[in-house]
Amino acid sequence: MPTSSSARVFTERSEPQRAFRPGRSTSGFFLAAVVYLTRLLRAGADDHLDYRFAAYREDAGRISVETHTWLFEQKLISWLSLKGEAVYDAISGATPTGAPPPAQVSILGAPPGPGSTTVPIQQMHDLRWAGSLDAEISLGAHRITPQFSYSSEHDYRSSGAALNYSLDLNEKNTTLNLGWAHAWDRVLGSPAGFLRRARTKDTDTFLIGVNQLLGPRTTLTVNLSGGSSHGYLNDQYRGVLFNDYPQTDPSNLALFGERRPSHRNTYIGYVALTHFVTPLNGSTETTYRFYHDTYGINAHTIGLAWHQKIGSMLMVSPQFRYYQQSAATFYASRYAGDPSDPTNPTPIPSFYSADYRLSHMETLTYGVDLTAKAASWLSFDAGYKRYVIRGLDGGTSQSAYPDANIFTVGMRLWF
Repeated sequence: MPTSSSARVFTERSEPQRAFRPGRSTSGFFLAAVVYLTRLLRAGADDHLDYRFAAYREDAGRISVETHTWLFEQKLISWLSLKGEAVYDAISGATPTGAPPPAQVSILGAPPGPGSTTVPIQQMHDLRWAGSLDAEISLGAHRITPQFSYSSEHDYRSSGAALNYSLDLNEKNTTLNLGWAHAWDRVLGSPAGFLRRARTKDTDTFLIGVNQLLGPRTTLTVNLSGGSSHGYLNDQYRGVLFNDYPQTDPSNLALFGERRPSHRNTYIGYVALTHFVTPLNGSTETTYRFYHDTYGINAHTIGLAWHQKIGSMLMVSPQFRYYQQSAATFYASRYAGDPSDPTNPTPIPSFYSADYRLSHMETLTYGVDLTAKAASWLSFDAGYKRYVIRGLDGGTSQSAYPDANIFTVGMRLWF
């Protein structure tokens, strides 16, 4: 029987690990959400310096993320502008291990008995520094923007490069966009996880899109993008419970490291329609996004926002977003069989994960942003959003899904 000191990776050995601490893949999910929800609408191309603070707080003492973002944009000469961004994240709290609630687990063959009805969680903390630098080169109707980025955490390193091209047509009423990005990631092994040696992951992303002015007050955006990732795509801190493996302690379940396919393709379609309503002095923004990947996930996102200008100094923007996804083909909250026993008659699937983020679920995000221009050279913003997530498969414990509050404050200085 393995103990916490004999942690193993199933892809390399055949014994589960008992205790582990979540890390980069978990934080990456929340960081992506925080970065997306805390960026302001950027008005104009004037030189400016921004600072933004975001606090992501999950209910019941789960994950907490504090994000500090600094950004500058400056036009150096008539055809060249620079944009730089630096991000510092502090992540702490607790997140599910991948195991179901102890009350649902048999111990030494006995029927499930009294125990916690919530999924086990593990404490974690991490720090992340990230930065990027863009150079926009304007040549008449053409704009070429190379970008370089870097991100570092204690168990993850990522370097990236991107190249975007835009072409203005029809007296700038139409803009065509092309983009490519590549990320070189290195997942570092950790004694707290299932990975014992560093592994790599590479991702390419492509985009083609158009921005079309439909009238003096209406704009349409259509984007198609695709991506391909290969390498180590597991979350090294996520575990899986196999029913036939004998358990002795319901509060310290033995888990096996998950196994996802080493290649993943993604396909995304995005449409946004913005319309300014003159009598109300405000604009509406409606968005739809379709997502499909080779994990078998299909997802739909609908977004609605209203940007209301009040006087010449204040804008109020209530927002709503609904998201629903199907489950990955290899997702389950638990599996039959015992990977440590080759004589067990139950076959082990080729791929398996109990990460709730791959389950059939829906999320609802709603809130409001405020932007106030204090002077011609200074503006402030603040926002609040509520994030609610629900499982839809009827099998995953609802306690695995976190609800959260997101608070943002920031300022912009024009110069």
